Amino acid sequence: MEKQVCESSSVSEGNERRAYTLRVLEDRVLRLETVAGGLSDRYEQLRTEMRQEISSLRNQMKSLETKMDDGNRIVNGKLDRLIGGRAVLTALVTLATSILGTGMVHFALSLSMH
Repeated sequence: MEKQVCESSSVSEGNERRAYTLRVLEDRVLRLETVAGGLSDRYEQLRTEMRQEISSLRNQMKSLETKMDDGNRIVNGKLDRLIGGRAVLTALVTLATSILGTGMVHFALSLSMH
């Protein structure tokens, strides 16, 4: 009988240990699932924040590209007017030089003949 009591006692102690170990493992699984769920949420939040930041940066880039294009158009317009004005000025100087040169040649010829 003592043997049965000892065996019962050791069986019940073994069951208690197993039950305790099972509770510890269940607690650990619960904690790990909670942490895993938290990580998933944190990563999702991080992904969302990164997408928002990327979208914001793309919008800033588009805005800068638009401003650069507008600035380039303005500069190119001014440059075209400057080059056009220079071409007109060069043509006028060339024409004046030509007229004056021809006039001087005529004047010199008429002085030499007199």
